[in-house]
Amino acid sequence: MMKNLTLITVLSLILVSCGVAKRDFEVNSKIDVDKNYLENVTDHSSFEEAQSQVVTEWWSEFNDPVLDTLIEKARKHNLDINAAIANFYASRAALKSTKLDRIPTVTANGDVTRTRLGENIFVPGANPTFTTYNSNFDAFWETDVFGRVSNRIKGAYANQQSALADMQGVYVSIFAEVARNYMEFRGAQYQLDIAQRNLNGQQATYDLTVRLKDAGTSNSLDVSRALAQLENTRATIPPLKARIQALKNSLSVLIGEVPGNLDETVVNKKPLPSLPVSVGVGNVTELLRRRPDVRQAEAQLQQQIARYNLSVAELYPNIQFGGSIGFSAVDFSNFGSNESFTWSIFPNISWAAFNLGRVKQQINQNDALTLAALQQYEKTVLEALEEISTAMTNYTNELERRETLRKSSVASAEAAGIAKKRFNAGLDSFIDYLSADNTLLQAENQLAISEIASATSLIAIYKALGGGWEIIAEEEIDNQFNTMKLQESK
Repeated sequence: MMKNLTLITVLSLILVSCGVAKRDFEVNSKIDVDKNYLENVTDHSSFEEAQSQVVTEWWSEFNDPVLDTLIEKARKHNLDINAAIANFYASRAALKSTKLDRIPTVTANGDVTRTRLGENIFVPGANPTFTTYNSNFDAFWETDVFGRVSNRIKGAYANQQSALADMQGVYVSIFAEVARNYMEFRGAQYQLDIAQRNLNGQQATYDLTVRLKDAGTSNSLDVSRALAQLENTRATIPPLKARIQALKNSLSVLIGEVPGNLDETVVNKKPLPSLPVSVGVGNVTELLRRRPDVRQAEAQLQQQIARYNLSVAELYPNIQFGGSIGFSAVDFSNFGSNESFTWSIFPNISWAAFNLGRVKQQINQNDALTLAALQQYEKTVLEALEEISTAMTNYTNELERRETLRKSSVASAEAAGIAKKRFNAGLDSFIDYLSADNTLLQAENQLAISEIASATSLIAIYKALGGGWEIIAEEEIDNQFNTMKLQESK
């Protein structure tokens, strides 16, 4: 029997020898990136440590304990992170299940059957009613001669790596989202403070103008102008309050809390955190290996390579072995005796010998899909380079803009002070004073917006660098998953 099986296998190999090769799982980007790429786009003093080690806990660079606390809460309670962890565990279970294909599948069966034969078919004198007792162990095993099992395992491993990279990407995104919302929240508080401070000053100016008009030293036009500027400033306050509340709600959801339950340490006013003096971005090779989206694209390409190799394996026979041992008896007293022992073995070969046209078209389909996955992988690499380059350019230009606006704000404050003195001395008109005061308000607002943009642009750099997920240990993931299961069981 084994000789016949070997002969059939050899003949099958000769028949299907058509030169279709399997693909290698090793993935290397064909994009030629200069090793000094990041140095070429970091022509700014803020990136003087371009070759330094990237900071993993980058949010600590802002030296803000409240931000650190929010990140820690999101790390433990964010629902997107929890979902990503659960998906990762599902992929890991699927991999462990697929690995078991290397060993035989064994099942245990047992049954008791009570039967009564018709009176016209049983032997005279025999009991037409009898009971059959059966129990057996069945085993099934698929050989890996042509790589079906190994490629299924490689595909499951790639799927696990994709889920792992997705989970790591969620950590990166959530950390960046918490930091960005926090910066915008502090920025909105800063803008509200500017508006309220200017509103108080403009209210005093308006009250003074009314008194001067009543005293006959001013006129209704000045009063109307003062009132218009006062109300314009007042109108900026409700949107800022709404923005602050919306950002508080967003932060609540990001840390897994009901909106409105933020701690007072978060809600209370604080200045915008200071920016670090310099940012270490590492080298481009480390960047591409660290970014979860590149790792995920690579894993998805390897998944498709596994599908392609499996379709190629369909050109060859599928060799399986099965067998069974057990006991069968019609008398329970004899069940388990040597006389009731049964066994069987059944090798099996299946081959799409007359369906190779469909098999080859399936190969062509998976070949095309593999090429598509390769292009997507290469595109992801390019987009990673684009993101970091754009983020660094935005940051350096925003820093320059912020410095210019800071000078403008200082000059506007000096001009407003001089205009007020000249107006009080009767040297300039009231419109000159209001114009200078309005210019100061606009300059302060523009500076505040630029300071917010500088902070969020730096966060975009840290996100583009793909850092943050490295601090998550496997033990922490296990604990978080077990906590989810425990909460679900309650």
